[in-house]
Amino acid sequence: MKRKTGSLRRACFAIAVLLALPLAPSVLAQQGPPSAMDPARTASLSAASRRIEDHFVAEVARITGTTPARVRRAMPDERRITSAASRLISALELDLGAPLTPEQRAEILEADQARKLSLMKAREAAGAR
Repeated sequence: MKRKTGSLRRACFAIAVLLALPLAPSVLAQQGPPSAMDPARTASLSAASRRIEDHFVAEVARITGTTPARVRRAMPDERRITSAASRLISALELDLGAPLTPEQRAEILEADQARKLSLMKAREAAGAR
């Protein structure tokens, strides 16, 4: 009798697998990596990123009393730098020829954190659409 029960279990398992096979491709497609964004989403994210970066540059220019052009020249390539705000502060101090006050440094670091948060939210929003 045990033998029949084992055979019955195997048969039920085989039937369950066969019934699940047509569903497998749709389940795999749903669980796969997120697809690339369409051109409209990409353009929207690029525009949002530019606005966020422009706001950050204007804020740093206001904090330091310099021009946005000088701030942009001092900004490091963020893809290659781990602490872009610290490098920006150092470059601005060299460009301005004077050290920034601790308050200015703190405000720039705060503006950088706000920029990073805004960029993260913009990326999430673009991916969720």
